[in-house]
Amino acid sequence: MTSSALDSLPTLFPRLMPVRQWDLLTAVAAQSYTPSPPPLVGIVQTDSGVAYRALGATDDAGLFYLLPKLVAFLNLPLNVVWALWFFGLLVLTLVVGIYSTVRLLQSPSAKALYLIELVVLTVLIVKVGDVYQLAPCLALVGVPLALQYFSKPIDEKRFRIGMAALVAAGVIFGWAHLIRAHSATAVLLFIGTLLLCATQIAWPKRGLLLAALIIGFVLPQVYMKPVFDARDSFLQARVGYRSIARQHPFWHSVYIGFGYLSNEYGLAYRDEVAEKKVREIAPDAEYCSPEYEAALRKAVIDLVRQDYRFVVQTLLAKSGILLISLCIAANIGLIAAIRRPKSWEIELAFGLAIGFSALPGILVMVRPPYILGFFAFAMLYGVFSLDAALQRTQVASSLAS
Repeated sequence: MTSSALDSLPTLFPRLMPVRQWDLLTAVAAQSYTPSPPPLVGIVQTDSGVAYRALGATDDAGLFYLLPKLVAFLNLPLNVVWALWFFGLLVLTLVVGIYSTVRLLQSPSAKALYLIELVVLTVLIVKVGDVYQLAPCLALVGVPLALQYFSKPIDEKRFRIGMAALVAAGVIFGWAHLIRAHSATAVLLFIGTLLLCATQIAWPKRGLLLAALIIGFVLPQVYMKPVFDARDSFLQARVGYRSIARQHPFWHSVYIGFGYLSNEYGLAYRDEVAEKKVREIAPDAEYCSPEYEAALRKAVIDLVRQDYRFVVQTLLAKSGILLISLCIAANIGLIAAIRRPKSWEIELAFGLAIGFSALPGILVMVRPPYILGFFAFAMLYGVFSLDAALQRTQVASSLAS
């Protein structure tokens, strides 16, 4: 891939990273060949013939699997299908999220605050674009629906509905995870916490509900395994491809994330910084292979041992920015939560979801694409905290009178 090739890509709106654009174009191009290669195999026309490339080798595999199929089914250009995909998910999120949240909120003030903040968050989601929309969209829909379901006693009918709904939700979360790694994890933590702690049914049934959610989540992973295997076998037979870890690189991101502050170690948030370090430690390690990740894990450990003050300072700096962001997103809801806290189960569910959503900012980089989910959970926490406090205040005033 060359810069000139990237510059020649059609402009996709909403924003999509050039690398993802390129991979999607190669996936669509592969569908026009006869016989066409398996899914997740891209084709690039070169001067010497056809070159194959693995798609979704470390992450985003769901995007490279589903979007080309939509292109073929709708018979539309990639940029049009991507726009339909992005705005279709966003509109569906807003419709379901607004309906369920406004129904759940009791205070007009909380409803007004929610709608105002939702406009701001929606603008931010559109501006950031890419696959980063998934985490906030899942939060905006999953949180109010979960609160609504688990806030009432669960009889046999609601239990059966819950089983079916949790399987469906798990499937959605599983595909979201395949499209953007861990985009659904915070919502899973939120729902799982409410399920185990706030559900008003016997423990065996809680276990069945949790199992339904997990089974739904695993189904897309099981479905995609033979797709991955077919891709790897095809490429191995033709270009000697070696399968690497089918997960988003962790230590790569953590290592370059220490470039958040100015430093004397040459650290910066650029992929080539991590690659250069790996060449020093393990020259033969392939990009994003287990050996590659092991080398960067060693580099992070060595950095902690060499200058733990710098490491702590960097983590505290990121945490401070996130704390300010939390105060902005949750605003008066934080004061309401301190003065009139909600039930411990709901506080715990929000705490785990917000904490997990903050990890990409703390461990990697405090940038809007990585913390959109954090913004969404913080906003919802503030809105529901304000609503709960106003309801309690109203009840207290009624009893006093």
